[in-house]
Amino acid sequence: MSYQPPSPSDHRPPDPYWQPGRPPAQRDSAARLLLWIVAIVLLAVVFGAGLLLGQSGMLGAPGVGSGPTASPATASPTASAPPSLPPATTPATTPAPGTQEPGEPTAEPPPSQPPPTPLPVITPPPGPTPTQPPDAPADFGLFWEALEIIGREFVGRDELTDRQLTYGAIEGLVDALGDTGHSIFMTPEQLQRERESLSGTIVGVGALLGERAGRPIIVSVISGGPAQRAGLRSGDAFVTVDGVDVRQLEPAEIAARVRGEEGTTVEIVVERPSSGERLTFSIVREEIRVPATGWAMVPGTNIAVLRLIQFSDGAGDQLQAARDEALAAGAQAFILDLRSNPGGFVHEAVHVASLFLDGGNVYIRELADGQQIPVEVDTQVPSTDLPLVVLIDEGTASSAEIVSGAMESAGRGELVGMTTFGTGTVLLTYELSDGSAVRLAVERWLTPDGELIFEQGISPTEQVELSPTDRPVEPDELRDLAPSDVPALPDPQLLRAIELLGG
Repeated sequence: MSYQPPSPSDHRPPDPYWQPGRPPAQRDSAARLLLWIVAIVLLAVVFGAGLLLGQSGMLGAPGVGSGPTASPATASPTASAPPSLPPATTPATTPAPGTQEPGEPTAEPPPSQPPPTPLPVITPPPGPTPTQPPDAPADFGLFWEALEIIGREFVGRDELTDRQLTYGAIEGLVDALGDTGHSIFMTPEQLQRERESLSGTIVGVGALLGERAGRPIIVSVISGGPAQRAGLRSGDAFVTVDGVDVRQLEPAEIAARVRGEEGTTVEIVVERPSSGERLTFSIVREEIRVPATGWAMVPGTNIAVLRLIQFSDGAGDQLQAARDEALAAGAQAFILDLRSNPGGFVHEAVHVASLFLDGGNVYIRELADGQQIPVEVDTQVPSTDLPLVVLIDEGTASSAEIVSGAMESAGRGELVGMTTFGTGTVLLTYELSDGSAVRLAVERWLTPDGELIFEQGISPTEQVELSPTDRPVEPDELRDLAPSDVPALPDPQLLRAIELLGG
């Protein structure tokens, strides 16, 4: 049955509870009931509005005539329980301005009272608002100020990238530590190159770079590698790489230019100190397995030269194998060449030192809190007590200094050459979320005698310099020499070591 509206002749207002045909008495009762229900509903609405206003006050909304809304930063993190309903017979009252308690119900303002003045609208700057960690330096807010000014005022701001700014800020942060040459920031690409180097596999030309007298030079060439086949020699000084003058660049920067994709060609121009001539080489890059060690007998003697290029993964095992081959070939004395060795893994330094020491300490760890922890020789490694001379120079660093210091402290042999670099710190690499990393000095190390090497280095027992025309001689170069050719070698440090061992 469809709905039918009341008859126009009926002067009652529309009543949803009235139905045509209901007796008048029942209709009057229904009307009275309806009035009571309406009254109760109105009372509930008024009371509910006051309750809601009271709850708003608990969350920081202003009461009638009160001050501005409290900052959310000052709100307690703990939520209050909802207020209980007062008895129905208790009328809601309006507290004095600014005196209501949290959760206390507040009545609506009288109609004659003007509405509260709306709060000003503050538009936040675009993007997320940076937050400062609670333990940040007191003046760290200056960074955000400077960043905002650069983004707004710098004439070349459109050419900047977030990565440039972020990496530059991290580099500045690490530089502020004052640990120059040790604690550094590395991009993902630099970190990958370092890992490749320490793993012993790279794509390049097979030459190790260093520095002498402020000039970038080739420290050594890998036996059988493309650099050796092309004719590059240790001691050659870099001039250009692919037409770019690199004489003022750091060795690491030059190495990044020399490396590249396998099968591609790089053009290198060098100056050869022995002749003063400038030479040009075009070399095809190859994947190269960089051996950590090499060895050869000095012609006409029973002295073996053990060359350790770096303390890469497995360097201790490689040097042990080389030493044992030399022993099998009749070696009666050793020259351990650590020149221009940049270091590497500290556990490999313990292994190498244990090849020549039968007990005692290799070095002492000094933690940030001043605690000192001795690191002992690994007695599981078979050692030899045959006469020993260690070659060192300004490029001998890190783990190479640990080994040099251990030999000196134990009185194991003479140190010949120049004072070492003076790293003297244990570095840990902390990788960041985008693949970059911060490498930090977390410990210092001391020699077993307790001598600090950081920024001081290890002094040789016999100082021997290389002139501009001299260069370190690699073991591979010794193999094809006649005994009469040895005194003419352009390596006075090696010659002095041979002399000390009676060769």
